Amino acid sequence: MKRTTLLAAPIAIVVGAMLARPETQGRPSAAGLERRLYVTDKTDISVYDIDRGHALVRKIVVPDSGDYPGIAASPQLGRLYVTSHTRDELIAIDLATDAIIWRRRLGAYADSLWVTPDGRRIYLPFRDDIDWKVVDAADGSVLAKIETERGSNYDVDPIATTGPHNTWINAAGTRVYLEVLTVPYLYVAETKTNRVIGKIGPFSKGIRPFAIADDERYAYANIDGLLGFEIAEIDRKAWTGRMIHRVEAQVPASRLAEIPTPPARKPHSTPSHGLSLRPDQKEVWMVDGVYGYVYAFDVTSMPPKQIASIPIFQDAKERPHPGWITFGIDGRYVYPDGGIVIDAVTKQIAARIPTSEKLIEIDFENGKPVRAGHR
Repeated sequence: MKRTTLLAAPIAIVVGAMLARPETQGRPSAAGLERRLYVTDKTDISVYDIDRGHALVRKIVVPDSGDYPGIAASPQLGRLYVTSHTRDELIAIDLATDAIIWRRRLGAYADSLWVTPDGRRIYLPFRDDIDWKVVDAADGSVLAKIETERGSNYDVDPIATTGPHNTWINAAGTRVYLEVLTVPYLYVAETKTNRVIGKIGPFSKGIRPFAIADDERYAYANIDGLLGFEIAEIDRKAWTGRMIHRVEAQVPASRLAEIPTPPARKPHSTPSHGLSLRPDQKEVWMVDGVYGYVYAFDVTSMPPKQIASIPIFQDAKERPHPGWITFGIDGRYVYPDGGIVIDAVTKQIAARIPTSEKLIEIDFENGKPVRAGHR
């Protein structure tokens, strides 16, 4: 398929930064089910009740921690995991009591982790090294490692460090996708052997946040220097693939007039650092770290079409710089970094809470965790 460059289609919906009607702010779940949103703060963790308008429930104190690059959970073990740069640790927290179970320093600059669907293993990248460590989710011991590489830094908009960064695992738990800063390929490894079995790309530049379709047909990725994302078609026999579409987000004209000269310094050194595929697989959502927006794209046909532009700011003078975006488990709510909750159906703001780049939904039945989303 020929590579195409897409200038996004005219925006179908431009949504004002208003609160949604009360009926869109949260609907009661089934009896006995509690949906909670765990959000890392600068230090410690805040817990919100999704079905009560995202009201604050409590804070979890995690002494001597902060600057969290990753969050994940194992419902099977009843544990929450965060990586913290304060002492460069992987920390396990009991979901029933909020008590710290253990803390492990397993390498240099632990980053964005992922727990296997069976809840037993953690795939954890180390940005100052060249590998992902496979960690026993029960006790924090290292079971294996997957070596990749370190990228070469850029002359313009350099990144602080250029090693292993983001992780994604398929629903069957058989394959893990690995992203290394400044490297224009995604590594694919099988979890049975913890060996690399292929690489997808090249993309036009180094990859940042990415998402893989449930059927593993497409990879969607933010790319360094691009306000938008690129798409690669995956060869599921050889676990290779190539970039087929480049999608450039269209900023509302009114915002371009308000910010005629974008700041030279960009959060995460790139215009867009946050992308998520809606659980129904029909839309890709991304953040605009320069102009303070969230954009939604219809990906039911190719090339994708931009269908919504949602401002994070309430006042045009505000300059939010979101750096991540995450969906809740059922796809109803989408959570960008920057302080808002968006109803993914209506494309309206449903709540304003202090969101961050590291948050996940965890659901409980009769007080026991039964499922968890992903950052």
